[in-house]
Amino acid sequence: MDQPFNQYPEDGLKLLPRMRGDNCRHGYGLELQRLTGQTTCAYCGVSLVDDYYHWLLLSVDHVIPVRQCHRLGLPDDWRESYSNMVLSCSGCNSFDNRYPIPWDEPSSDWTLDRFFNLRNKVFKDRKPRILSQRAKEMRFFKSRPWER
Repeated sequence: MDQPFNQYPEDGLKLLPRMRGDNCRHGYGLELQRLTGQTTCAYCGVSLVDDYYHWLLLSVDHVIPVRQCHRLGLPDDWRESYSNMVLSCSGCNSFDNRYPIPWDEPSSDWTLDRFFNLRNKVFKDRKPRILSQRAKEMRFFKSRPWER
């Protein structure tokens, strides 16, 4: 599976700066876009820059969720690094936020290599889960619940 990290500096195997800015579209999301060249949702592929309404969907997803980073004892600088983030649409960003990482290895001796391997594994596992949730939402939408 192609991963968005291939577009990141040094194929995503370099720790990028910490997220900064207080607004996704004007700050940290724009900075992630500039650093990586991404313009589409890393999960569903919808363009986030085609027009104003797509731009309003722009969101940033922590690939390894913040709660899991805390549980695993990952350094704050790694958790908040752009290396642990992807551009996403707001819909995909809302799916699978409670993702539990089945990681039983000791957390005391993290290396950047282990961190990047975990990030890649988590993305690979979460993407189909997120796309499955999108498909369920699409079926619900197509059932036209507002007409019932």
